[in-house]
Amino acid sequence: MPSYDGVLKELEHWGSYENTARPRDISRLEGIRLLLNELGDPQNNLRVVHVAGTNGKGLTSLMLGSLIRSEGKSCGIYTSPHLTDIRERIRIKGKWIEKEDFALYAERVLDQAHSFQGKPYLSYFDLLTAVALLAFQEKGMQWVILETGLGGKADSTNVTPKELCILTPIGMDHQEVLGDSLQQIASEKMGITRPGIPTVIARQKPELMQWMRTELNQRSVPFVEAENEIDFIQNGETQTDRPFNGIWGIKWKDDTKLKLPRGQFLSLPWLECMRTAWTAFEMMFPQAIDSREENLEILSSVKLPARLEYRKNVEWNGHHFSSLVLDGGHNADALEALALQLEDWQLTNTTVILGMSGDKLQPVLIPMLEKIFRSCALLIACPFDSPRSVKPKELLRFLHVEIGSEKLPKTRTVRGAEEALGLAAESKENPLVVCGSFYLAGEVMQLLSD
Repeated sequence: MPSYDGVLKELEHWGSYENTARPRDISRLEGIRLLLNELGDPQNNLRVVHVAGTNGKGLTSLMLGSLIRSEGKSCGIYTSPHLTDIRERIRIKGKWIEKEDFALYAERVLDQAHSFQGKPYLSYFDLLTAVALLAFQEKGMQWVILETGLGGKADSTNVTPKELCILTPIGMDHQEVLGDSLQQIASEKMGITRPGIPTVIARQKPELMQWMRTELNQRSVPFVEAENEIDFIQNGETQTDRPFNGIWGIKWKDDTKLKLPRGQFLSLPWLECMRTAWTAFEMMFPQAIDSREENLEILSSVKLPARLEYRKNVEWNGHHFSSLVLDGGHNADALEALALQLEDWQLTNTTVILGMSGDKLQPVLIPMLEKIFRSCALLIACPFDSPRSVKPKELLRFLHVEIGSEKLPKTRTVRGAEEALGLAAESKENPLVVCGSFYLAGEVMQLLSD
C-alpha cells in the first residue's frame, strides 16, 4: 500500500500554479490528455457537470452535489484550492476522499507521469485532476462535478465529455493569464461550453450578460439564466421578514414561494450560488420541483470554509473572539461582497488581518478595501507561507500610497498568522476579520483547529 505522506511529498515536487503563478497555454492540455489516456481515459466513463467562473464555483458545486445526493445518486466533486488538507479537493459522496484511496490513485498517476520524463509537460493541477477523475471512476460515481482551476478553455478539467455546464459570476481576476477585459476573461471561461450542451448562467454584470448571450448563441450553446428561473423576494411585511441583505424569500417563475431559514448568517453570494445550483439541479431532475421545501433545508446547511464564513464565540489558545469572519476572496468582486456583508452583519470597530499575493496589489482593489477599512479599528498586515505572499511592509506601503495615511486605521505588521491572532486577541471584543487570501485563511483555520 503506497504511503499517503510519500505521495504528498512527490506531488509537492511538481510545484503548482498556486505557488508559481505560471501561465499555461492551450497546447499544454496535451499532457493531461495523454496521462488520462494511459490511465484508461476514466473521464469517458463519467457524467460530468462542469463549473467555471470567477467567484462562487466551489460553493455552487457543493450545493449541487448535496441536491444530487438527495435524489439518491452518488456524486463526486472536484474543487480547488484546499485550505488545510489536499483531500478537500476530492469529495466522494459528500466526504473528503480517504487517505488510503488518495494514496492509491495518486501513486498510479505519479507512476505514469514519471514515465513521461517531463515530455509532455504536466502541472501539479494536471496530476490532481487525473487523481480525481480516476477516483471518481473507481468509486463508481453516478455524477461528477468538476470545478475549473483557472479560466476554462485551457484548464485541465476541460478534457472531459460533459452533460451540463455552469458559469458562475465572472469578474476581473488573473488578468495576466486570462486577459485584461471582462469579455476576454469570460471568453476563456466560456471555453468549457460545447454546442448543444445546456449551460446555466449565474447573474452577471448587465453589460457582460448581453455579450455572453450573443456569444453563446453564435456557438450554438443552449443556455438558461438562473436569475430568470428563481427570484429573490425583498418586500417583507415586517422588518423581521428581512433577515439579511433585505431578502426574506425566494420565488420560482411557476410562482412557488419559500421563506429563507432564520437565524443564519447567510450572504448575498451564498444566495446567488444557491439560485444557480438549484436551477441546474431542476434541469437535471425535473421531478425535484415537488421537493423544494426539503431541498431548501438541505441547502441551508451547505457552507464552504473561508467563503464569507461567520463564526461566533471562537476559542483559541486561551483567548475568546466574539465574532470571526474568514474570507479568502482576493479580487474586486469578492472584496466588494465582503465589505457589503460586514455592513449587513453590522460588524464595526473590527480588527482586520490582511494578507495578499504580490500580484494582487492592484489599484482596482482600492475602493473595496477602503469600504472594509471604514469600520476597522486595527489593520494587521500579515504574510503567509508562500513565495507569492507580499511582505507586510510592502502591503502597507501600497495602501499608504493608494489610499492615504489619513484614511487608514491604525496599522501593525506581524511575521505570521499566529502572531497576528495573538495581537488581535488584545482587542478580543472587536469582531475579527481575516481576508485577502485563501492561504492566509487556511493558516488561521489550522491554528484555530489545533
